[in-house]
Amino acid sequence: MEIDSGGGGGGAKRQRVDEQGDRCEAVDAGAVPVDRISVLPDELQLRILTHLSLKYAIRTGAVARGWRDLWKRRWEHRAVVEVYVGFRHDVRRELDALEREPRPRRRLDRFSFVVDICKLKSSELRRFTEYAAECRVEDLHVETRNRTLERKLNFHLPLCSPLLARLSLRRIGISTMYYKGAQPFRALVVIRLHSISIGHASFTKMMALCPNLITLDLLHCECGNFFYSVAMPQNLRNLTVAYCNGIASVNFELGPSLRSFRYSGDFGKAPFSSLPLDTVLSDLYIWFTLSVSEQCIIEKFHNSLPKDLSGLNVLTINYKALPVASSMPNLNLHSLRELQLCMFKMEAANIADIYVFLKTCQCPNLERLFVQFPSFVYGKPMEGSTDEVTEEPPEDGLDNLLMVKFRNFNWLRAEVQLVSFLLRKANSLDKLLIVSPRVTPLDLPDVQEANLLLVKEALANGKIMLSKSDDAATQPYHSERPS
Repeated sequence: MEIDSGGGGGGAKRQRVDEQGDRCEAVDAGAVPVDRISVLPDELQLRILTHLSLKYAIRTGAVARGWRDLWKRRWEHRAVVEVYVGFRHDVRRELDALEREPRPRRRLDRFSFVVDICKLKSSELRRFTEYAAECRVEDLHVETRNRTLERKLNFHLPLCSPLLARLSLRRIGISTMYYKGAQPFRALVVIRLHSISIGHASFTKMMALCPNLITLDLLHCECGNFFYSVAMPQNLRNLTVAYCNGIASVNFELGPSLRSFRYSGDFGKAPFSSLPLDTVLSDLYIWFTLSVSEQCIIEKFHNSLPKDLSGLNVLTINYKALPVASSMPNLNLHSLRELQLCMFKMEAANIADIYVFLKTCQCPNLERLFVQFPSFVYGKPMEGSTDEVTEEPPEDGLDNLLMVKFRNFNWLRAEVQLVSFLLRKANSLDKLLIVSPRVTPLDLPDVQEANLLLVKEALANGKIMLSKSDDAATQPYHSERPS
């Protein structure tokens, strides 16, 4: 076993979104934000975090990008313990070494237990989690990497963990979780379940024991055949469902607090019907794995979304879902500040979908646009049609667009056409960032001369900035794809 430790004037107004999806105070759009916090010495930053509980230390990631993962290093002297059990490790000897530590146990921020062997008893697993509970752990992660063990081991909530705030489980059973005598875990605000088989009874009890749950992530999970309505914690604000089977049959009885919904997978398996029609979302993430063309499915999708999306600040959508959203009538996105388009296919039809979306949905207050293209494959750009787009681009609606960023830019005809369109229509555009392996477009024979001249002019005056690397300082709100 290995144990690792880590110690001005009345200008236009815009809204920012914090880590929990809340709307923050309005700030002057013309002002340049100064990040004075991140320039503090590391030692002083960490000292500030030591005065906060784990819950609020994590939330400081919304203060500045440089603080997003700083909480992981806020304590010294093994406040983070990571245990890995492999084939060459003596489980009992190292477990005994942990249990010989003097009482009262030292407090732990995080305890991670990863198993990569075929044989481990449930009693041994429980001894590890009980040790973490005695250390009043705030962040607990348990994972198995062996499918034989996955079917044998069951995780039991440590009943003496009053400070437990984050729970992450991966490939481990929870069907027979121990609940006898359990008191509510009132500090538990984040649960992440990855590759877990979920039974109705166990999941219902888990939700009942977490009355203050704020964030729930379900990734690659399997729902039982008898899974039905589940009363969710009333404070739940963030729900992620990604690549789960059987989830469409689940009716999440969600409260009015939901602000963030992220879904990845087949539309037919999506629990969109669980979203209350009066929900006021701040951010929405939609990634369909299959294209949707049937009108009946499009109507179902429209009827499943909350009726009022006027409060939506951030939207991420991929190219397979974009035509569906574009076909929705009267979609009010007037509060949208940031849009991310994941265009992993870029042909004439796909750029037409972008034009239709911008024309139909009307995003007059859009400030930040991120467009991601597919990476190169074996040094070659993606294949596809380079015909010109026949769909007419929108005449207006981009007056407040300040920043555009393209990732994996391949200098294809449709991509350059999109850049030239934005240069013409976005009158307030301050900078357009292009991340590409080819930083200088010397010869583009497939591109119209008018478009190419516009791009070269923007390069010359500094409006377009080229880079081979993706700057971490300009990342979208949904910078991580659920996986």
